[in-house]
Amino acid sequence: MNKRTWLWSLIVVLPFCMVDSIAPGCGPHESKAEEEQANPLAARMLSITACQNLTREQLHELDQVTNQLRKLGPAGLVAAINSWENGNQRGAGPSQLELIDKRLDMIAGQKQARTCQLFWYKSLATALARSTELKRPVLSLRLLGKLDEDLSCANSRFFREVLYTKPQIADLLRHQFILHWQPVRDVPIATIDFGNGKKLRQPIIGNSVHLVLSGHGQVIDALPGLVTPAEFIRWMQSVSELHHEISLLPQEARKQQVQHWHGDRAQRRRQRCKLTILPSQMVKDLNPLDPRWKNAAEELRLTADIPTLAGLPTLAGLPKEPSNATAAMRLAPLKMAAELPLFRMVDAVEPRVEQDSFFNLYGLQPKLDDWYTHDAQTGDYEDLTQRIYKELFLMPLNDPWLGLSREDRFIALDSRGRHTTEVINISATEVLKTPAN
Repeated sequence: MNKRTWLWSLIVVLPFCMVDSIAPGCGPHESKAEEEQANPLAARMLSITACQNLTREQLHELDQVTNQLRKLGPAGLVAAINSWENGNQRGAGPSQLELIDKRLDMIAGQKQARTCQLFWYKSLATALARSTELKRPVLSLRLLGKLDEDLSCANSRFFREVLYTKPQIADLLRHQFILHWQPVRDVPIATIDFGNGKKLRQPIIGNSVHLVLSGHGQVIDALPGLVTPAEFIRWMQSVSELHHEISLLPQEARKQQVQHWHGDRAQRRRQRCKLTILPSQMVKDLNPLDPRWKNAAEELRLTADIPTLAGLPTLAGLPKEPSNATAAMRLAPLKMAAELPLFRMVDAVEPRVEQDSFFNLYGLQPKLDDWYTHDAQTGDYEDLTQRIYKELFLMPLNDPWLGLSREDRFIALDSRGRHTTEVINISATEVLKTPAN
């Protein structure tokens, strides 16, 4: 083995030995060490992807390099993005840049990685360890499907398009939080057959929720569903301040502070808008298609009092008027009762961001505030996630139909329109005993 081959082998193998001790911490010294490991790996990725018709050995090596950059954390992502930029400046072809882009998504743990430049952990334990080291809260996204795949639930896709791509939001996420995502279950696919040979097939909207955890693993707040970029920034700033406040307090005082914080927020919302959900109300009794929600959102102008957002792109390009299906529901209450649960899930083609933002902030989040106000023990990661999906999103995760096929809805269909594919498991022993024809 010549000297050059030995040196490259050392570069590839060394991170396997060191990454476990480096990735969770990433202090000043460790960041430099990670950078020194990441740069030659990124350069190698650029070199491999420049080859035409990659061989099996080259693909295997590319997978190894990608995995190592992923294990090096944010430093690995930065080095990989720099390699894309270097390739672009040197005239790399579209196919090479596209291949590197796919690798960037794998390294970052998110689609559109080069645009957002955010690194997401998939291990909550690793994210919490880094949270303790850097004294930052963990922002954990719970979703249907996976953030690094194109066909994740609609909410998470809108997050990538509407929120994470905004520089102000990306900077706050990158510098004030440790990012993590975890699926709650696979994303269902809805197919609408129009009967004329045309079918519409897409993931159903399946809600997602951002949860913020302290380094101790306790959820201190959650933001259900999609909100406007301005409201997302407002929320990140407020929950970051809350995390800083409670980090200076003993355990019992932390719980009390979180409890009071939620009570104050719910009270402010209810004073500001009479439409805000009351402690005695249930989310299932609210109608998000009620035009009063849209009217109230326009009256309050949620984003008007945030001066830091002057340069933030608006959402003017997104549809704001209700679809014909929405209007038809208002005219036929019985039809709406049967179809509203499904319509809530598949109406992803027209993201009414401003109206949805208002409903999520005034129709859903105050109910979560009530949970914290009435029970100081609220905040278990899994229990709270399950409760949010069941009581706020009306999508119980233990229901195979995700709340879309409710027993209390009359739809006049045999078996309520449910169809299942029976999976027959036959052991190898039984197969061998079957006589041949």
